[in-house]
Amino acid sequence: MAIVQEPVAEQSIGRTEARYRARTPKSRAAFERNQVAVPGGVPGGLGVMLPYPLYIERAQGRHVWDADGHRLVDLLNGDWVFPLGHGNPKINAAITAQLQKGITFCQPEPDLQYALSQLIQERIPSMERMRFTTSGTEATMMALRVGRAFTGRPKIAKIMGGYHGTHDASVIANGRYTDPTFVPRGLIPGTKESVVLLPYNQPDECERIIRAEAEELGAVIVEPMLGGSGMIPATKEYLERLRRVTSECGVVLIFDEVVTCTLGPHGAQGRMGVIPDLTTMGKALGGGLPLGAFGGRSDIMDLVDSALYPFDRPVRHASTVGGIPICLAAGVAQLEQLTPEVHAHIEALGEQVRSGVGALATRLGVPLQATGLGQFFGLHWTSVPVVDIDTAFTSDSDIIGRIALGLCNEGYLCFYFNVMGVLSLPMTSEDIEGFLQALEATLKENDLC
Repeated sequence: MAIVQEPVAEQSIGRTEARYRARTPKSRAAFERNQVAVPGGVPGGLGVMLPYPLYIERAQGRHVWDADGHRLVDLLNGDWVFPLGHGNPKINAAITAQLQKGITFCQPEPDLQYALSQLIQERIPSMERMRFTTSGTEATMMALRVGRAFTGRPKIAKIMGGYHGTHDASVIANGRYTDPTFVPRGLIPGTKESVVLLPYNQPDECERIIRAEAEELGAVIVEPMLGGSGMIPATKEYLERLRRVTSECGVVLIFDEVVTCTLGPHGAQGRMGVIPDLTTMGKALGGGLPLGAFGGRSDIMDLVDSALYPFDRPVRHASTVGGIPICLAAGVAQLEQLTPEVHAHIEALGEQVRSGVGALATRLGVPLQATGLGQFFGLHWTSVPVVDIDTAFTSDSDIIGRIALGLCNEGYLCFYFNVMGVLSLPMTSEDIEGFLQALEATLKENDLC
């Protein structure tokens, strides 16, 4: 039987928001103080909430403490950067040790980049050569540039709803806007025309478009799991088709694994058994410090300027604080601890969330579903199976926002506009049971069941 979605009652909206305001007066004061000089009161663009952001003072393990002293289970983990939890002793020790030696020298440090590159190659063998960056945004920007340089073709293709940071090509249909056709202001002229849009999880249509555009298409970039659109996994068939058609058309295939590089011991590509030409990494790679990477086939990466001949290569890459020693040290400490046992633990927690949400939705008769893989999950309020950006947009964003606010009131911190989360090593099965109980309480407070 189809479920008809009814608007949320104003009275229930008032209850949830009133509780939030009553709990967080110091966050409200911080917002009013900060927004005068900082748009939205948030320094890097993340953390926006309605009616105002929750400001965090400290974190440890699986918990954060807000400005009013409330302890919350942290399902954000710094935007997916702490699979080992906050304040990991070995990461802290590595950062402290390097701090004593020096943060950065402009000249390369002899051991850390080698150590981290070896750890990355053990996890993702397709990254035969790599460069380090400050972020995933920089990594995807550079990978696309290298792909165009290698093929000599001017266009790139991306997935509708794919989020690859905030450089110009990425913000076309990047899943962060309610209208997929919306083009932000300020882009370099011709950006929209240089980007080919592909559907997600529709292999036949995707292949048709790539073949039609192949003569001008230099690279295709895809997230094996759409992160910013709500943790929506690609099917194996879809990724296999992308691999086949790009190979046949001579197009560079890029997997954006900024989110999924810690999805199991070998990332999403190892999990799916589909190997791209280039890979981008970020977020958890740096152990909490700003670090990204792009790399892949040696013949493609040979186009990036080398130490011996910096001006005879087609692609210039220079990043003042990209891959600086203190970030590399944190990255080494992070990857060394991400053992198969750690991955098994956090993936089991992810399965517990997704199955628990499904069981709760069935019992309460509500159109709530959970997507994701491994330690990642996203919640959607719709009876339509969420498999791409179009079906993700059927989710009621107002209800999802109220669920996020209610979960915050109950002591669980998630993203506000898309209720998404990631599980970490310090978390337990009891934490997940508590989350599911908090979710049920939130649904009842908002008269949703």
